[in-house]
Amino acid sequence: MRATLLTLIGAGVALAAGQAAAQVAATFVEAPSREEVAAAFPAKAKAEGLSGAVDLSCTAAPGGALKDCTVIGENPRGRGFGQAARQLARGMRVAGVRTGAEVKVPVNFSADLLKADFTARTPKWAAMPQAADFQATIPKHENGPNAIRVVLVCDVQAGGSLSGCAVDKEEPAGQGFGPGVLALAPKFKVEPWSAEGLPIVGSKVRVPVRYDLKPVDQASR
Repeated sequence: MRATLLTLIGAGVALAAGQAAAQVAATFVEAPSREEVAAAFPAKAKAEGLSGAVDLSCTAAPGGALKDCTVIGENPRGRGFGQAARQLARGMRVAGVRTGAEVKVPVNFSADLLKADFTARTPKWAAMPQAADFQATIPKHENGPNAIRVVLVCDVQAGGSLSGCAVDKEEPAGQGFGPGVLALAPKFKVEPWSAEGLPIVGSKVRVPVRYDLKPVDQASR
C-alpha cells in the first residue's frame, strides 16, 4: 500500500486579511471580469500596447463595498490608468475587513489581458478538493510511478468556478492521472481578483497538482 502526499504547486487557500491600523490587504468576493477591465483600459494606452499599474487606497463601506478611492501609486503617470482603476473599484467588494478600514487595492493593466486567451498566473484559491477527493481519483497501479505531475488549464466563470478544463501536462502520461485530476475540477474555486491586481473571471488559470506516492512504511517514518 502506498500513502499519498498531495500538493497544489504555488496555490493556497486565501484567508481573510487581519485587521491593521494602516492599509490592509483584503479578500475580494466581487471584482470586475477580464472583459470589464479590458473595456476600462485607457484607449490610447490600449492602442499603443502599453501596460500600467495602479495602487489605490479605498475605504471599506458597509457590506464590503469600496468608497473614496484615491490613487497612491500610478505607473506610468498621466496615461489614464489611475482614473480607470478608480472606475473599476466601484465594482469591487471585499470580505474580512471592518467598515471604515483603509484597503489597499492593486489594479494591474497588463496589455496581455486584452487577449481572449489571457492566463492569470497566480490566482488566489478560495476552495480546493480535500485530500480524500484526490485519494479517490488516483489510479491504482501496482509498482506504479512515485512522482506524478498534472496541470490543467481552465476558464474561470462568474463566482470563481472553473469550466472548459483540459489536461495541459501529465507526467507520466497515459496512466489515468490526468483524467483523475480533471474529474476534480468542479471542486476548485478562485477569488475574482489576484494579489497582483489582475482580473480572474473571464481569464484562464492553470491548476498544477503534484502527487508524491511512497510506501506506507517509508511515509510514516
